[in-house]
Order: sequence, then C-alpha cells, then structure tokens
Amino acid sequence: MTKTPAPTPRGRHARPPSTVSVRWRRIATRSLGGRRRRAVLTGAAAASAALVAAGAVLGLPGGGGPEETPRAAVAAHTGRPVPSRTAAVTATEDPDEVPEALPYLQSKDPGKKVVGHVKEVRRSGEFIRIYTDLGEDDENSAPAVSLCEWATQFLKDGGDEEPRVFVHGSSSDNGSVILANKQDDKDDCEVPETP
Repeated sequence: MTKTPAPTPRGRHARPPSTVSVRWRRIATRSLGGRRRRAVLTGAAAASAALVAAGAVLGLPGGGGPEETPRAAVAAHTGRPVPSRTAAVTATEDPDEVPEALPYLQSKDPGKKVVGHVKEVRRSGEFIRIYTDLGEDDENSAPAVSLCEWATQFLKDGGDEEPRVFVHGSSSDNGSVILANKQDDKDDCEVPETP
C-alpha cells in the first residue's frame, strides 16, 4: 500500500486543473510553506483585486474635482455653474442632450440674432447636431455657418481634438436637411454644392 494521501475527489467528468493553476499552487506551497500560507496568499490576492476594483471605480469619470474636467472650462467660460459629475442622472434627462452648448452659443451671439434659430443641440455619437428653424434654402447661410463655427469652438474648448458638427434646418418633405457641417479638420463648415 502507498502512504500518499488520496487525491481530492473531483467527479468522473471533471476537468483536470490547468497547468497555470498547478504551477501557482506549487509556487505558493513552496515559497509560503503550506496550506495556511496558501490561504493567506489567496486572501491577499482577493484583497488586492478589491483594491484594484475600488481604484478603477474612483478613477472613472465622475470622480475627482470639476477643475480637471473640460466641461468645467466651458462652464466657466459661459458663466454657468459646473454641475456635479457625481450627481445621479434622473430618468427625465436625455443623455444625448448637450445643455451647456446653448449658453456657450448665446455668449457668442448676445443679440440672439443667430442663436434665436436654435431649437435643440444634441450629441449623436461623436457629432454635435444643432437643429434650427432655418429653411432648406438657408444652406451655407451666415447663421448656419456661424453656428457650425461656434459649435466647433465649443467642442475644442471642451477638449475635443477632432470636433464634428452638423447644423440642420427643417424641411416639410425632406426631414432635417444639413445647412452647414464640419466633418474633418480641413472642412470650413460650408456644405459643398450638389450638382
């Protein structure tokens, strides 16, 4: 008869342990000297994982002060108070809305001759879309191009290195037509003429 202890029962169809787990177990047993120390090592690993997870949660957007956020700079520029980044989003708020954009645009147009046309400012993926009451024939008009340029500067001031903007007008049969846009860094906010 052998004097080796019986292996831990694992069931008939159980998978054998992986080579990595076998190596780690051997290292833990050799270097720490037994099961009690292995338990300590396992506990330390679990505590480390918990600390890493806590650090990740605290490092996500929402932690830290408003002085380190690009939106804080935009809010400071517009004179609006910086909303708390840790505040919970209520069910009535739309995550695609950009509420700080309109005050920024109004700061560029105190008389509201141009900004008076803005109905809504929304984020659509990486783009900002400005919906106006301008008509389909206002393509490349001064108000549309100005809104595009101001929104581009708003995004740059907010830390966006590649701002993309679309200014939309309303049309009775064609939905929201594009009156001005900036699709890349070389674009000047004017829509090219269609043949």
